[in-house]
Amino acid sequence: MFEIKNHVENVMDNMEEIARNYYDLTVVNAVSKGSKLGSSFVINAIICALGFFVFLFAGFGAGYWIGQQLESPVLGFFIVAGFLLLVLIIILVLKGKVIQPWIRNIIIKNIYDRD
Repeated sequence: MFEIKNHVENVMDNMEEIARNYYDLTVVNAVSKGSKLGSSFVINAIICALGFFVFLFAGFGAGYWIGQQLESPVLGFFIVAGFLLLVLIIILVLKGKVIQPWIRNIIIKNIYDRD
């Protein structure tokens, strides 16, 4: 009788330890995924900010250059603005069917990446 009681106590102790270890593993996995997602966000925000300035100055440069070629700076800037408006319209049209699923797949891949 005492042996069964000792075995039951050992099993209970082991179950408590397993539950504690599983909880610790879950916390570590959550922190790992959160830190990876946070660092990806920061890196992508920096890349987007730098990309914005590259496109901004490239747009100014292209507008100025086209304006010099056409001998009308205003016309050069309007041509560049029209091109950027066309790109914006294309992005808005493709947003729901192409761009959002693509971004969603990248985020899911980053969350469930097993490296």
